[in-house]
Formats: sequence, structure tokens, C-alpha cells
Amino acid sequence: MRPSFSQAPETIAAGAAGFPKQRRGTPSKRKSPAANGVDKVLLTLELENFLLFEKTAFAFSPGLNAVSGETGAGKSLVARALGLALGGRGGRDAIRRGCPEAKIRAVFQASPAWPKAASELAGPDGRITVERTLRADGGGLAVNGKARAVQAVRLALGSLVDFAAQNEQTHLADPRRQLELLDSYGGLDGERQAYTATFRSAETLVKRLRAGREERELVRLRLERIRADLRDIEEIHFDPESDPGLEDAIREMANSAAVAGAAAEAAAFLEGGDPPALDSLARARRVLERMAEASPGLGEAGRNLESSLEQARVALSLLAAVSGAVDAGPERLDDLIGRSEKLKALARRLECQVEELPRVAEELARRKEELADWDAGEDEARERLAGLLPELVRQGAGLGERRRLAAGRLAAAVNSEMADLAMSGAGFDVVFEPLWRQGMPLEKALDAGPAGLDEIAFLISPNPGEPAAAIAGGASGGEMSRALFALKAVLAEADRPDIMFFDEIDAGVGARLGGELAAKLKALAARRQVVVITHLPQIAALADRHIRVGKETREGRTLATAERMEGEGREREIASMIHGGRAGEAALRQAREMLSEGGGAGREAE
Repeated sequence: MRPSFSQAPETIAAGAAGFPKQRRGTPSKRKSPAANGVDKVLLTLELENFLLFEKTAFAFSPGLNAVSGETGAGKSLVARALGLALGGRGGRDAIRRGCPEAKIRAVFQASPAWPKAASELAGPDGRITVERTLRADGGGLAVNGKARAVQAVRLALGSLVDFAAQNEQTHLADPRRQLELLDSYGGLDGERQAYTATFRSAETLVKRLRAGREERELVRLRLERIRADLRDIEEIHFDPESDPGLEDAIREMANSAAVAGAAAEAAAFLEGGDPPALDSLARARRVLERMAEASPGLGEAGRNLESSLEQARVALSLLAAVSGAVDAGPERLDDLIGRSEKLKALARRLECQVEELPRVAEELARRKEELADWDAGEDEARERLAGLLPELVRQGAGLGERRRLAAGRLAAAVNSEMADLAMSGAGFDVVFEPLWRQGMPLEKALDAGPAGLDEIAFLISPNPGEPAAAIAGGASGGEMSRALFALKAVLAEADRPDIMFFDEIDAGVGARLGGELAAKLKALAARRQVVVITHLPQIAALADRHIRVGKETREGRTLATAERMEGEGREREIASMIHGGRAGEAALRQAREMLSEGGGAGREAE
């Protein structure tokens, strides 16, 4: 019998397709995240009626996880499901045909603690269990059993997993994303934020000076509304510890009142009445006791009444203890209900969830700051702008200079990585296009936008003598895969993603380079959890955990399964990856050698 989604993750082993059972009496030997030097990990991912997966669980380990399988089995669906669990958009098309809904359940563990945004979602054991339900009418999302807004989960957990795939060059082609990555690599986030803040202030003053009377009045009204909303949030004194759980507390309090009422009513039956039930039992017992010698039946009935009387006295004592332990004062319950209604009314007005009120307050404070200069008179606004524009240009020039230095270091590091992947003739570069130059009017610096005075582009020349082209279209699939991996590997220490998910990043990479790519993935996995959807046996042999996705036909429908590879099964799978189809003894020997050299032999026996 397969377990349901309500079961704890520990009950889900990763040894067979579907949701296998844990052996009774056998303690879990799963390594804690910290034991592998990894702070945060994905423990399990369970899929129910998700496209090809009817009911399947993946259990991952710290370090390097390899997911292999035949083409079309559904390996890439794992990445999509995980993205949806983290608050990704869409998913209605992922419901298995003929089913009313699909479910995704992802369990994450942190050691020692989550950052602030995620810690508010974590349970006392440090786990975050996300359950996403997909239906034709929308579905829902819950974290540790509590309903949450998809956007809130996306904001809190969206950066937990860094996804990398062949089609990500489209994402990386965005100049804004490239600037973010370069700033992160160069440690320039603080300088960028300072520039952006100066830009926003100057931009607001320009809008203020160009605005007509009607627009100024609209902004004034908007500013008044923002201030009023902020006052309302401040006055309600949102408590992040207790307020998100008010509804649960009210339900518990209401149930407590019912428990206390039931205890009092039962005690009244025993002690009250005319005569009380306990007295009646005692009198009946005494009557039977007097005639016990005359009739064995009366004697037995008397003994039964004596036993019943003793049990009734014990029950009365228990009822008194229950009544004394219950704190169900109507005033306290009214207070909780009243506060809950106030919080929900405020959240409805601000179009958010109750737990999102602190975030909304931060957003309102930011907007208030942005609009603050609209209160200034025209002369005052001109004077402020005259002081801000030179500062904006000074900050932008300094930021651009440090970006160029960081770009040189980034290009050198990426080119070194590509050389290790047999792309020594290729070249990666970061080029700059100034959006403002000395001699241009200072106010024109605002046309450059809030990110700086330059635009950048990541370029790659895949072969010697060929012109460099944008990373989105300058290389073949295999070359792009290697270039993308080289870039990700270099940026990993700057971005420090907790979990990296590579979706067939090894496409186009042959056996000759497979060992080098596998070694680099293994090095990445020393400080974070890495999951790789792969066709390379070298990667599978180095993995700390190896999972195979297969497919079968059941009742005329294709069904995907997941099976943890270990022992002889892992040897056969890697042999199949080496030679394809049915592998012979030579392929099996080669697989054993790869596992032995990579340290994978026997590791999965844990």
C-alpha cells in the first residue's frame, strides 16, 4: 500500500518506484544537511497526477544527485514541478488527463536556520513543507499545513533553488539580469542600491517639476492614502509570532469552551439532580449488600455496582481536572475574534494576506519615501535636483568603473573554466555600452535608468577566429551548455545558491569531456546540494545519490516512475548509459570501475 501525501517525509524511502515503505524498526541513516557542509537541502519531492507521474516520490541527499532515464520518461518534469512548488506561475496544463487535480509536495530542511523571509514559514524542526495543488479553477498552496499566498511563497523561497537549463540562455540574454549577476560577482550590490536610491529621488523631482496641477493633486491624495494606510498598520501592532496563527488559536479556544461545557454538564449529572446519580448508585449498592447472602445474583449485582461507583468517582475527578485545565474565558475568546476580524479587514482593504502586512508596510514606506519630494515647492524642488544630478553622475561613473574591473575578473574566470571543458579556443567577454557620456546634460543621465550609466552584454566566441556573439545565439547546443555551466560555476560563489538544479546541462557533451564536467559538478556539490538531470555515466557514477526515471504502460496509458539506483541495479543503469540498450559484461565491468574510481560503489548502501 502506498502512503498518502499526509505521511511524514521520513516514511518515504527512495529505494523503489512510487512511495515505498520504510522498514519498521530501522532508524533513518539520512545525513543531516550540516554533515555534508550543506546548509539547506531538498529532502523529498512527491508528485501525484502530475502529467506522466501518477504517484511518485523522489528522495534527495546532500551533495550531488543524478537523475537519469530514457528519453521521454519525464526527467525534465522534475524541474518544472519543483519550480511550481516554489511559487512558479501556471501549472494547470500539468494535471494528468482524467484527474481533477495534481499535487506537488516538496520538503526542505535547513541547518542551522533559515534566513528571515523563509524562517517565518519553517516549523519548529526547521523544515518547510510546501504543498501545491493544481486544479482547472486555480488550486492552492500551503506551507506546513497552512494556506499561503503563492506570491508570498515565491518571495520567500523563490531564490532557494537556482535552475540552470539549456534554454536559460534566453534568461541570461536579458541585460538587466546580466547586470545583477555582474554586481553580485563583484560585490557591488550596495553601490548599485545607493545609485538607484539617488536615481529615484532625482526622477521624482523631475516628475514633480514637469507635472501639472491636476497630477500634483492626484499624487497628494495618493500620498495621504499611503500615510493613512501606514498609520493603520502601525496602530494594529502586527505580531509576527502570534497574529498569523490567530485562526488556529480561535478554533482551539472554541473547542476548549466546548470541552469545558461537556465536562461541567457530565459532572452535573453525577453530582446534581434529586437525588444525585452518585448517591443513587451508593444507595442501590447498600440495598443489594444487605441481601447478598440471600441471593448470589444480588451479591454479584452489588459487586458490579460497587465497581461502577468507583469508576464514576474516578470519572468525576477527571472531569474536574479537565474543567480546571481549560482556559476558555469568553472575554479572551472575544478578544481573539475581534483582533482577527480587524486584521482580516485591514488585509482585505490592502489586498493582501494577514501574514503579508509587514511586507505591505515596507512597500508603503518605500512608496511614501519616493513621493515625499512631491510635497516640495517648485523652487525647493529645483534646488534639490540641482544638487542630486551631479551626485548621480558621480555615483554612476564610480559604479561603472568598478563594474569594468569585475567584468575583467569574471571573463578571466569563465574562460579558465571553459578551457577545462575543452573550449580553450572559445572566448567569453563582457562588453559595455555607455548610456551617458561626459559633456551630455546632467539631466540626460536619468534616461540611462535606475541600474547605472552603462548597458552590458555577455558575449561568447565559440571557436577561434569567429566573431563574438550574444550568449543567446552564438553557440551550438553542446557549446552553449558548457559555456552556461562555466558561467554558473564561476557565479556560484557570488550568488551562493543553496540548491542548484541542472536540467540536462550536459547536452552535447561527449564521453571525453564527461569526466571533467562530472568533477566540476562534484566540486560544486561540496558546498551546496546539486541535482543534475543527466545522460552522462561519469556524472551518475560520482553522484552521492542516483535516481532513475523510467516509464511503463499500464491500462493503455504511459506512467512515469522513479527508482533509487544502488548496488547491481546502479551498475546496470550506468552500463546502459555507457553503451545504451542492454549492456553486456564489458559495459558492466566499466561501470564498476567508474563507480569504484568515483567512490560511488557502496555509498548508496547507506
